[in-house]
Amino acid sequence: MNKIFRSSTAVIAVLALVLSLLCDNSTVIAESKTLHSGKVEVFKSKLDKSVTELQKRYGVPGAAVGIIQNGKVEYILNYGLEDSKENKPLSDNTVFQVASMSKSLTAWGIMKLVEDGKISLDDPAEKYLISWHIPDSKFNKDEVTIKRLLSHTAGLSVHGYLGIEPGKRIPTIEESLSGKVFLQESLEIVMQPGSAVSYSGGGYTLLQLIIEEITGMSFDQYMEKEILRPLGMENSTFSNAVKNSNLSKAYGYFGQELPNFNFTEEAAAGLKTTMPDFLKFVLAGMDGIPGEIRGRNVLRSQSIDLMHTPVKSDSGLGVFEKKLSDESILLNHGGDNRGWHSFYGFIPEKKDGIVIFTNSDNGIDLRQDIYNFWVEYETGTLPAQYQAMEKSRHIYLAVAFALGILLAVYLLFFLIKLKQGRRVFISRLQLQGGLKNIAGLIFIWLLVLFITGFFPNSRRNNITR
Repeated sequence: MNKIFRSSTAVIAVLALVLSLLCDNSTVIAESKTLHSGKVEVFKSKLDKSVTELQKRYGVPGAAVGIIQNGKVEYILNYGLEDSKENKPLSDNTVFQVASMSKSLTAWGIMKLVEDGKISLDDPAEKYLISWHIPDSKFNKDEVTIKRLLSHTAGLSVHGYLGIEPGKRIPTIEESLSGKVFLQESLEIVMQPGSAVSYSGGGYTLLQLIIEEITGMSFDQYMEKEILRPLGMENSTFSNAVKNSNLSKAYGYFGQELPNFNFTEEAAAGLKTTMPDFLKFVLAGMDGIPGEIRGRNVLRSQSIDLMHTPVKSDSGLGVFEKKLSDESILLNHGGDNRGWHSFYGFIPEKKDGIVIFTNSDNGIDLRQDIYNFWVEYETGTLPAQYQAMEKSRHIYLAVAFALGILLAVYLLFFLIKLKQGRRVFISRLQLQGGLKNIAGLIFIWLLVLFITGFFPNSRRNNITR
């Protein structure tokens, strides 16, 4: 009886721990509602108080936040580690993958060619293609224009891409566009061009090829020469040959170190950069402090205006538009690679902005919380979608808690039967018809997912949007 009592106590303790973790998480989220608008120092203090705690809750080794106020960088905040094994802290020199935020820089690269008279936004992409062509379909491929590629309105397939492990052969752009890569579809027209916004990383890979066909340079060399270096982004590159010792490690859901995947599709997902460098890019898109003009002599102000104007719905050229609760316009783009989550946004009329980098799969929630803090700071109210996110989180917590209770009850039942000399397993449940097959497959799935989670260096690929 004592053994059963001790076993029951252990089960109750486990259940109490689960409940404690769930409640703690709700507490942190609820605290985000207490932020009041005010000076930027208030917002900075809020981050200093909350981010480290949220990192622990979500399991995010490193997060960097850049804050722009009135056209200048007010703070660069580094929280946590770029290398957990070496206990190396983040710094202003830490290099991050920023995933789909790469597209915003690629749009600048295309607009530079437009200003130089080498390309026209309204021309068909086919006009500039030599080594690869859009497959024939029931749609007119001449309607796939440069402008539609930039604004995700070209009606193309391929939302995101599979990355390539370091040391593996990197496919050519033509192979990528043709779908001659493991688990990757070919780029095709799947809906009427110009009819709607349909996000396509494939469209940006096509732009990458067009840049190379027009300039005779590799994409990363062109971007370095025409965009990155003129903007002063000395520690940024689209190249896969990165040997920077300050390149952060990337981490999975269980804290395991992940490879820094390479990309053929550099224009869509390949930018590696530091916080100070990326802030220079964001500032270049707005009027800065006296003496700093929009475009920073890389692009004309009129070109920036065009890029920031939605073509359809909320989609501009390499950037998205969102109206905030105070009627101000937020221009933004996010990025999601395996092991990386990032975001940048700025309000042109206020000349305020934020950049968020994280180095973990778990960074998606932290990124969202920091964004919510910032929007509340800027507008005085939380974003409209915050309540929906809160509701979803509470539902997930309730489901997790219910499963925790069921697990605890099952373990208690198991221990009692074990004491009585009778072992109990799920097979003792009365599962009729096909339910036993479903239960068996669920069990196998859970077992496989658990085991494969310990093998981050196997042939597992990176997906970017």
